[in-house]
Amino acid sequence: MRLTKFAAATAGVGVALSATVFGLATPAMAASTCSTWVSKDGTTGYGKCTGGNTRFSVHRVKVVCVSPHGSKWNVYGKWVNTRKGETSKAVCSTDGGYSGTGVLSMKIETDEPI
Repeated sequence: MRLTKFAAATAGVGVALSATVFGLATPAMAASTCSTWVSKDGTTGYGKCTGGNTRFSVHRVKVVCVSPHGSKWNVYGKWVNTRKGETSKAVCSTDGGYSGTGVLSMKIETDEPI
């Protein structure tokens, strides 16, 4: 009988501790705000996010490039830190826009670890 009371008390403390830890982790969650832009010559796409739920929150820009002949391909920027407001960059062409290759569209991909 004494062992049963100890087990019940231990389980109760474990549940209370879990609730406390969970309660501390939840309130400070912050949503990220993102923006994208294209370079003046239209060959590079940029993406920047701020906020994020944890210090491990990251994002990157995904750019769809297009050639003068209509060929399309994806270019991904580096994963960068969202909490620090870093900018991700993806380059379609390094020739300053003279080839006619440029950014067709872009979006931000985010990763919020649990």
